[in-house]
Amino acid sequence: MNLERLFLICFSMLCIFAVIKLVPKDKSRDAWVLFLVLQVVTWPAGLFAVEKGWIEYPTQLLPQANMYNKTSFSFEFFLFPTVAIFFSLYFPYKLKKVNVLLYYLCFSGFFTFFEVILEKYTTLVEYDEWKWYWTLITVIISLYINHKYYLWYRKWLIRVDYK
Repeated sequence: MNLERLFLICFSMLCIFAVIKLVPKDKSRDAWVLFLVLQVVTWPAGLFAVEKGWIEYPTQLLPQANMYNKTSFSFEFFLFPTVAIFFSLYFPYKLKKVNVLLYYLCFSGFFTFFEVILEKYTTLVEYDEWKWYWTLITVIISLYINHKYYLWYRKWLIRVDYK
């Protein structure tokens, strides 16, 4: 096992631990909705970018499973949806629009910075025609779509008391 796969395993375990510890029990249903809906958004977008040859993921956690789907299973289906859970569950609703924009930029900027570091120092991601600002823009759009869907969906949820 190479260092990149070990990194993906450790980061995935860290995400699982963070979800278990930081998602309140009464928000677990919300977390599942956020997690699954973002996968619906990121899968076709990631597949499109990879098929166009803009970005590559040479090192995969599950290389045999990615023979036909060259997107990054770890990023598109696990790490980014986990970030979206925390983005929406801890969204600051009482902030002014400028501060909400900063909130979007902070989350998206962190994710983009993390990807740029990985692109520069590992074989987990390689930019061909892709640029860092495309990651920033697509992350902002994905988080926006996911959060708006969550707000719409949350209107119809029935409150359940966990004991």
